[in-house]
Amino acid sequence: MAAVFVLAIAGGAWAFQELPPKAPVNDDIGAGIDRTVSVSGGNPTNADVVGGSLNSAKPAVPWAIFQQEETEPPSTDQIFVRSFAEGKWTTRGNGTVGGLFDESPKFPASLNFDRSEDGEVPAIDFAGPARTVPWATWYEETEAFFFATNIFASRFDSKQNKWVFAGQGRGKGTSGPPVPSLNINPEMEAVNPSVAGGSATEPSKPGPWITWQENRVYFEEIEGVEEEFEANQIYVERPEGPGRANCDGVKPEGVKEVIPGQEGEHVPAIGGFCWQQVGVPRFPLEEPEPSLNVDPSRQGVEPDIAFTGKEDTVPWVVWYEKEASFLKEPLRSNEMVFAAKGVKDGVSANGGFHWVAVGTQLSGTLDTSGEGTNKFGKCAESIENEEHCSLNKNPSANAEDPRVAAGTMNPANATVPWVAWDENLGGVKQIFVARLVEGTHFELANGGQPISFGSNDSTRPDITFSGNTPYVSWREDIGGGVTKGFYGHLVNAANPTFVLDESNVPLTPTGVGSGKADVREPISSGCIATPANVDGSVCQGGAVGTPFFLFTNGNPLRSLFADAYQPEAPVTGGASEVTTSSGVVSGAVNPLGASVNVFFEYGTSTAYGQATGAAKTAPNNSATPFAATLSGLPAGTTIHYRAVARSDFGTFVGSDQTFATKAAPAPPPPPVLNGTAKVGRAKVKGTAAYVPISCTGPTGATCKLRLRLSVIEVFRGHKLVALTARKKLKRKLVVVGSASVTLKAGQSRIVKISLNGTGRRLLAKRHKLKVRLRVAQTFASAPGAAAIRPRTVSTQILTFKARKRHKHHH
Repeated sequence: MAAVFVLAIAGGAWAFQELPPKAPVNDDIGAGIDRTVSVSGGNPTNADVVGGSLNSAKPAVPWAIFQQEETEPPSTDQIFVRSFAEGKWTTRGNGTVGGLFDESPKFPASLNFDRSEDGEVPAIDFAGPARTVPWATWYEETEAFFFATNIFASRFDSKQNKWVFAGQGRGKGTSGPPVPSLNINPEMEAVNPSVAGGSATEPSKPGPWITWQENRVYFEEIEGVEEEFEANQIYVERPEGPGRANCDGVKPEGVKEVIPGQEGEHVPAIGGFCWQQVGVPRFPLEEPEPSLNVDPSRQGVEPDIAFTGKEDTVPWVVWYEKEASFLKEPLRSNEMVFAAKGVKDGVSANGGFHWVAVGTQLSGTLDTSGEGTNKFGKCAESIENEEHCSLNKNPSANAEDPRVAAGTMNPANATVPWVAWDENLGGVKQIFVARLVEGTHFELANGGQPISFGSNDSTRPDITFSGNTPYVSWREDIGGGVTKGFYGHLVNAANPTFVLDESNVPLTPTGVGSGKADVREPISSGCIATPANVDGSVCQGGAVGTPFFLFTNGNPLRSLFADAYQPEAPVTGGASEVTTSSGVVSGAVNPLGASVNVFFEYGTSTAYGQATGAAKTAPNNSATPFAATLSGLPAGTTIHYRAVARSDFGTFVGSDQTFATKAAPAPPPPPVLNGTAKVGRAKVKGTAAYVPISCTGPTGATCKLRLRLSVIEVFRGHKLVALTARKKLKRKLVVVGSASVTLKAGQSRIVKISLNGTGRRLLAKRHKLKVRLRVAQTFASAPGAAAIRPRTVSTQILTFKARKRHKHHH
């Protein structure tokens, strides 16, 4: 994984890395993104971000979708997508397939179906084979349906570099292509969509599931008079496709037309996809649709969706409900957070699934059953049941804006939904987090306490996972009209506890109007809990999984920025256990709340050239030590090394340190190899003897021999009385000849040993001289070892005879 930046920085109050430095995300004038014009500041959000990749073998990178205001006529908000890699943002898409204004030159990269209308509240996720296809959703006013706001979705086709609309054609209006609206009723206002890639049957081929809120008109008889009411309902649709020829029989129903190549009229499957509504049709009674509202008479608001469970096959939706209840047995009127899971049932009328609301103490299917008169499922039977089916810490307090993420803090367990929201606590909005426990109920994290703690409102949370660590963001009013971004993570799977990582990210002040924003700061990572990341256990493409987020800052110009977690510069420690070829080096780094890969670079200069294997730290907020053994080093050499920490966006290095390997010891002497000498029978010729000698032994062995001829002089008193080669008392050894020879193993030689002057005189005097031949082998010994005594290998008696003198006759 290539590093974007190489930094050597000191730790400070600013814990995050800018992506890129001092530049906004919303900046590509050629694509229609003018950085001198604000992004939207409207609630609930102006942007979304997710980690994803077009290639499943490569690390996931940030993909941002956002709502950009425009001043060029028509001055309508446009939806754009940009991805971050190699240190820069790249705009994705140049036109759409199936849109109304595909050839508009003013905003060539806009995703809008109709670029003359505002696109709002976008969301993004990855789906398709191995999660390699980006899907976007948003809403915009639609002329074909009397300018009602409709939900749209499109996928990115990297080969065409275009966004391709998807869904059944719902009619054309007065002109243009069929409108691929997801609305249950395209003439009703639908807003605030969210998308999650998932599948209940094929985890490797997730499809985009989309949830949103949509207004529904219904009628109730009040004191004999039929009254008209409106309430926003939460709906979910799943994809059917790709490759659909038409969308006949799919609900919500499309409008049939003549399709080339097909007989008769059919509902067109735009982009090869259809959208199938999911859930038990339950509201309103006269024309029931699959609303998820616990209380359908109240406003269901701002849903979010995620997939959890083994291989992430269980869809979960969260939302909140507000305003008065108009059921026959009215329920609560305060804001309440709910969560529901999709259960596969194979019932075609339900789109193959029904929804079960799960709360802190009670669960109930969202259907038309139930005791009493309400008949909207167990959770709507009574106020008590409704409270137990909610996630609120206090069921009578206002709770809003939930967000959900799949994840597990224990890699041995399947992922579960983790939900963050804000709730009124003592007159101040605080952020709470809860997760599903034992598959039956939600429990608050952080010991039941809020993870925020300010005296002013904390709002608009978002939640994600990096590996097995949940991260949460929110905006907080710190007083004086100043709003800051807060970010942190939870530790301890057995008792999830919140750790604040940063509280000083500058944001556009919370509010409505010029220079204000009421938006969340979306957060994600390169290792969210999906099958592509083995639910966070193995990050796709070898990524570290560094968390990153978008945030809106500026007043009056609102700009969209991106940051990522970064560590402090590592500290290079000392070396120990140094040998001639190795040494143990140490270092430490404060990851500042997000895991990093740590290792050492080393070499014989500051060019280094070699590196140890990387190890991944925990997401600590304190100095984390690490060490490694450097091996294969040259002896007697100065070694340079430094500690290195790497995130998905940068490489951070410590100072250079050195140590010297020990000098190599003197080379050992060659091994001592002594051969075995053999001596044959010597032959005498004249005044010399000829001795056959051979040497045997291993290669390199030698035989060193000394040859000596001697006689014994025998004395009586001081008078020499005898000369013999044998030893007797009162004798004196006289050496009459000597020689030496060294043979290599395998060699043989006849060695000549001659009488010396003394021997020749004795021979001349005695005419016949018997001498003793002694052959001794000397042995070499290893340095420091005891000397080896010579060994006699042969003793022989030789007789020398003087030449006879011939008389000369004259």
